[in-house]
Amino acid sequence: MLVFVPLTTAELATWAESGRHRPAAAYAVTPSLRAAFGFSLADDEDAEHTALHIAGLDALLRGGRRLVAVAEAAATPVSGAEFGEVAVGVLGFDAVTALFADESPVSAEALADRVGGRALDTAWDDPAVAEFLADNELLWHGPTEWQSLVAGEPRELR
Repeated sequence: MLVFVPLTTAELATWAESGRHRPAAAYAVTPSLRAAFGFSLADDEDAEHTALHIAGLDALLRGGRRLVAVAEAAATPVSGAEFGEVAVGVLGFDAVTALFADESPVSAEALADRVGGRALDTAWDDPAVAEFLADNELLWHGPTEWQSLVAGEPRELR
């Protein structure tokens, strides 16, 4: 299953350097996510895009920046979790197929200031989040580019 793992820069650096990571959270296209957002089985690309945005918002709430790893992993859907939460075990960095991040971490700072400290579902419903997501796509990076995403960033959680 394709899983979307929200990360802080410190978590990404540790994962890439150690080769192993047990995510605090992960998201995927689950039956509950499909039902909550009205996606049919033919809407895989749109459903994955939504799961990516959810993981990005989770990362922003936890670390002040949208940073997401996409990995192939065995995952178990969390029952009834509308945002597609899944339980995963320890993931090897070799399972990462892509990394996504804001073009500039600074672009998300105002949003982080506005919604920081909120629960994911409350933040998701904020009109400023919808506007930000519509105007600011995440940029794709290959897994080998991880160092450029953590360069100059503090290694600790905000």
